[in-house]
Amino acid sequence: MTATITTLDEFEREFRDGLGVPLTPRAWRTVTPEWVQRFSDGVGDYNPLYRDEDYADGARFHQLVASPAFIFSINFGAMASIWGHLAPGSVPMSALTILYGGARIQWHRPIWVGDRVRAIETPESVTRKSLRQIPDALVCTGRTEYFNHRGEKIATLHNDMLRFPNQGRGVEAADRDPGAQIAPDPLVWSRERRGGMPRYGAEVAVDDELPELAKGTFTRTELYLFAHGALSTRRARKVAPGAVDVGAGGRADPEYARKERAQEGSFDFGPQRFCWMIQLVTDWMGDHGTLESFTARLHRPNIVGDTNRVQGRVTGIRAAGDEWIAEVAVEVVNQSDVTTTSGTASVRLPTDAAGLDNEILFTKDVGSNVGMYG
Repeated sequence: MTATITTLDEFEREFRDGLGVPLTPRAWRTVTPEWVQRFSDGVGDYNPLYRDEDYADGARFHQLVASPAFIFSINFGAMASIWGHLAPGSVPMSALTILYGGARIQWHRPIWVGDRVRAIETPESVTRKSLRQIPDALVCTGRTEYFNHRGEKIATLHNDMLRFPNQGRGVEAADRDPGAQIAPDPLVWSRERRGGMPRYGAEVAVDDELPELAKGTFTRTELYLFAHGALSTRRARKVAPGAVDVGAGGRADPEYARKERAQEGSFDFGPQRFCWMIQLVTDWMGDHGTLESFTARLHRPNIVGDTNRVQGRVTGIRAAGDEWIAEVAVEVVNQSDVTTTSGTASVRLPTDAAGLDNEILFTKDVGSNVGMYG
């Protein structure tokens, strides 16, 4: 029988024992058009590069690709920082609960439909930290490496999870005056995207603002769409005492959220906001831009009823050989103009039209230039 861990000292000691040892990875899975579309439904990103085969065929990669944020669907990348090598049932949330702190992502190559993909998680470090609302906490850091079936690394994710004694109440959230409510569903159909028109580095300047991305009011439907569309359709094996609605990891149950997860009420997954921020950047950079890296930190919870918008601004631009590198600051702001999440992204942009596409190789028109060898 697994011993129950209820103190930070015990947790830190056990967690530290597994540092540097990879977790057993999940099985390989094949990236299908249905999976990519389900993910884009879950995050509300209807970029045709991920959903429309005809559009994608004539775009940069000449086939459907997944959003850079799709790595969260391959593997959420938090088991190594939440549990390490501890048995999940050994640490009750009623004793030691968790909050997602932040993440750092480096992408190495695109994710194509047809790839088989897998991720390897490794607990990396654990440190003590004192915060204003949480005087005694552990910051547990995990590394997740994503691979395709050719053994090529797709991306590397590092994330931080706060582990701390549960006080049985929600941590301080932002101003909860709901203000005007905005239905989120219609917003996915009207976005300002750069699309197939290349955004060249020479036309970008510091302090350029990215078109704002309105996400509307965060509803339980939005929570479920992300949980079961973007992440997983699997059902829970166990239920916390008193919890009934265990969807989305129990987040949909306000009492569970308060007593077990130190939140005021039903709340989002931290990376749900990361996906929004990544969407803002990919919409702005267009099909010919490349998202290289992204770093973000959560400041306040996002509770059901909050209304969100994503904003961005260019903070740096420099030439790098045949390309340009743009640095972009991104934030999620709620109805009270409180920044709940902030981050930065690094984007590669083309210098000019040379070499953007191999028009001859991918043309659909087949000529009749038949030689003596056929």
